[in-house]
Amino acid sequence: MSASVGQPQPRIPRVVGVDEYAIRKGRVYGTVLVDVETRRPVDLLPDRKSGILAAWLAEHRGIEVVCRDRAPFFAEGASIGAPTAVQVADRFHLWRNLGEAAERCVSRHRPSARDLR
Repeated sequence: MSASVGQPQPRIPRVVGVDEYAIRKGRVYGTVLVDVETRRPVDLLPDRKSGILAAWLAEHRGIEVVCRDRAPFFAEGASIGAPTAVQVADRFHLWRNLGEAAERCVSRHRPSARDLR
């Protein structure tokens, strides 16, 4: 997103959220970038490849935090494009990770619980 002459330059977010969006569900996905502090979309990228994300981040210096899901292509893109930025999981994925961990724990201990009856 580039500004025309006479228009103010868009503010580079300090904290950027990175996630995928469906262009054609199940077939084609892109990357959405959101300013986490203002909750406003910043840009849409045409795919989920790490190189595209890395290039975008490299062009937008000043990003301190990249909030993302567990996708390896987002992790790699963030590491290459914003090497000094801290990478964190967003709230949705933290809860999802916690739920999956709890489910694995319960499954592992289910046989022991049956023995207590």
